[in-house]
Amino acid sequence: MSVINAVDSFLPWVFSQIQTPFLDSVMVALSFLGDGGLIWIVAIVAMLISKKYRRAGIASAISLLLCFFTGNYIIKPLVGRVRPCNVYPLVDLIIKRPEDFSFPSMHTATAFSVAIIILCANKKFGIPAVILAALITLSRVYLHVHYTTDIIVGAVFGTAFALFFYWMFFKRKGSKTT
Repeated sequence: MSVINAVDSFLPWVFSQIQTPFLDSVMVALSFLGDGGLIWIVAIVAMLISKKYRRAGIASAISLLLCFFTGNYIIKPLVGRVRPCNVYPLVDLIIKRPEDFSFPSMHTATAFSVAIIILCANKKFGIPAVILAALITLSRVYLHVHYTTDIIVGAVFGTAFALFFYWMFFKRKGSKTT
């Protein structure tokens, strides 16, 4: 068994040991929060309304949009990885079957592209944001729509976007800090 196959089979195995109707409901709800970046768009709007966090909101909006478009329109079609729910059709899905490719997880990438900027701007709000991003991420494996490596790469991908845009808006020479 290759390292990638071992990594990809670990979380599904763990989740198969703890799967319950209650956890099914929780994971569906968490996944729904990440659908279309819903919760992150709400967070961005809240930051844009606040003068203190407006720059973080702008950085987050740009990070989210560019991460989303790069992942969905460049990387996913190039890699073309089939989702686990399509590879293992006997798995009973409790959410609507996604029709796009699996790699990388865009729920994960977009979640981390915003949560990490929130963390950098304010640890008090950022820690819960990163925890929520991680929970949304785990829900995608639990629901059999992503492999473990999809979410790992998605987290790295989203974090890279976040750190770049945080640096652009807050740390690069010549940027004003408030």
